[in-house]
Amino acid sequence: MKNTVLAGILGFFVIGIFYATGFNKRGLEYFIALTVASVILNAISPVLGIIVNVAGAYFGYKIAEEYNQDKKLEEYHE
Repeated sequence: MKNTVLAGILGFFVIGIFYATGFNKRGLEYFIALTVASVILNAISPVLGIIVNVAGAYFGYKIAEEYNQDKKLEEYHE
């Protein structure tokens, strides 16, 4: 069982996506996408970078919640 609050907090700092997904393909995809988006948006305006952090927190929480409810569990074992 994964702690959804911890996943959300860590997700704010992008690395929490890995905690939520268990270091698998899905987590790597989210990590790369959020990192690229963060670099691009921070180059435009640091305030826009916060959007990526909020998205990471949301995804971290959502994925950990799905994991705990055994939804799409096969995605977590790739």
